[in-house]
Amino acid sequence: MEVLPADVSAESVLDAVRRWVGLLAADDFDAAVRFLHSGAGSAAELRERLSAYEPSPPLRPGPARVTPAESAGGPFDGLREVFTDGDGVPTSVDFSMPVNGEWSDLTAFFDVVAVPGGRALVLRDMYVS
Repeated sequence: MEVLPADVSAESVLDAVRRWVGLLAADDFDAAVRFLHSGAGSAAELRERLSAYEPSPPLRPGPARVTPAESAGGPFDGLREVFTDGDGVPTSVDFSMPVNGEWSDLTAFFDVVAVPGGRALVLRDMYVS
């Protein structure tokens, strides 16, 4: 599990989510599961979950493949929103998944939880929103 600093900023949390997406884009589902505190299930379950997504117009059709967030484009603006508590501590993230080179309507929802030594990401859910 990747442990983030206890005082992690919203931008650093988004950077962590982008690193997780990068693991998926590299087809390293085992590392993507290990990156999280929990929530993804097994690598096979995460792969199945993502492969079940079917892009529909205006997105390019075809088998879904997660691609790097840094190069995503397309007809949608990617959702990258960090929610914080009253003290400004990140508590959750909503992040559009980049699929086939485009921001998709498939959104990953994360909780940012306290763990020994800092904070970590939990994949709460992922669905078309």
